[in-house]
Amino acid sequence: MDKTHLRKVLNWDACKECGQCLANCRYIHLPASDAVREIKNLNQGNTSFILENCISCYACNTFCPNNAHPYERILFAMKERYDTDGLPKRASYLLPGRRPNFREDLTYDPAEKALHTRWNTDTPPAKTVLYPGCNLLSMPLLATGKVFEKLPVWGRWDLCCGEMYFRTGLLDKAEETAHKLTRFYSTKDIKEMVFVCPACYNMFTIVLPQQFGARFNFKTTFFTDWFLQEIENGTFDIKETLTGSVVIHDSCHGRILGNSFMEKQRQLLKRLGLEVNETQLNRDKGLCCGMAAGAKKFSVMDLIKNAMRQLIALDRSKGKETAIYCTGCLLMFSTVRPLRPFGKKMRHFLEYIRKALGEDVTRKNTPRALSIFKGITLHSVPFYFSSKKIKL
Repeated sequence: MDKTHLRKVLNWDACKECGQCLANCRYIHLPASDAVREIKNLNQGNTSFILENCISCYACNTFCPNNAHPYERILFAMKERYDTDGLPKRASYLLPGRRPNFREDLTYDPAEKALHTRWNTDTPPAKTVLYPGCNLLSMPLLATGKVFEKLPVWGRWDLCCGEMYFRTGLLDKAEETAHKLTRFYSTKDIKEMVFVCPACYNMFTIVLPQQFGARFNFKTTFFTDWFLQEIENGTFDIKETLTGSVVIHDSCHGRILGNSFMEKQRQLLKRLGLEVNETQLNRDKGLCCGMAAGAKKFSVMDLIKNAMRQLIALDRSKGKETAIYCTGCLLMFSTVRPLRPFGKKMRHFLEYIRKALGEDVTRKNTPRALSIFKGITLHSVPFYFSSKKIKL
C-alpha cells in the first residue's frame, strides 16, 4: 500500500495544514504554530514529533474540519517505519494470529470453551448473527441468556477484524484482512451482522470497505440499535427497571462513529432506568482507555499510564458505577484497576441489559484481565530492552 493509493482512500489532498487536528489533541498539547509545523512534516514524510508521542487515540480525525484523515497520516508514517525497521520483538505476543498471543492462549473454563466451539461453525446459525470479535471471545460468558437465543453468536479467532493491524500502522496486513474477510463472507448467507464491539463495527462498516476495499453483502448494525428496536418490537420484556447512577466511558471508535452513535448508548442506559453522568472531558474530547497507547512502542508503561489517567477521571466523576460499551475498554481498565483498587465498579452494557431482563451474569473481566497482564509480563516484558526486530 503506497501513498498513491492512500491519496484516493484517505482524501489526502483535502488537508489544508491548518493544524486543528493536532492543536486539539488532549495528550500532546501543541501550540497552534507547532501543530501546523508537525502536520506539514507528516504530509511531507519528514521526521515528526507526533510519531513518537501520539498515543493512537484516533480523535484527531474528529477535530479535522476537512475530513483529511490526519490519524491515517500518522499510521502511514508508522507503516513506513515498520517497512524499514520492523517491529520490536516484544510486539509478537500482542498481535493477532501470532502464537502465543495475549488473548487466544489464556485458560478458558469448560463453559467458555463450549461457547467457543458452538460459535465456530462453517454455516451461520441464522440470517442475523452477532460477530463476537476478539474481546468478546475473551469474555464469552457475557454473550449468554435470552438475548443470544434470539441473536446467535457466530465467529472465531481467525476472523479478526484487523483493528490491531490498523492501529499499529500495519496497513498491508489490514488490507490482507479486508480481502480475507471479503472472500470468507461472500459465500455465507447472512442478512445482517450485529456488533457488540465498536471497534469491530467501525472496521466492518467504515475502515475495511472505504480504505482497504472490503465488500460485504450484509447489513452492519451496532448492538444498541438492534436491541432498542427489539424492545420496541416487544421481543424482550424489561423485568427490572434499574436504579442508580453511572458515569459513561466512550470508546475511541465511538467518537469516530459520531455524536449520534454516542448519544444512542446513553439512551439505552436511560431506557433501562439509569441516571447517566459524564466525565469532565467527554464525547469527542474524551480520553482513551489506553489500549491503543501501546501501538507506538508496545510499552506496558504507556498502556498503564494512559489507562490510569481515564480511570482516575471516571472515578472522580458523578455516578456510582462506570458503564462501558466496549469490551476492549473493559478489559483494559480491569487490567489496571488493581493499581487503583477502591474506585467504581465497572460494568459492560450487556451486564446491565441482562440484569434488566432478570438474568445473573458471571463476571470474568477481572480474572481475565489479570491473566492477560500475567501473559504480557511473561512473554512480552522480557524483550522490552531487546534490539531484536520481527516482521510479519
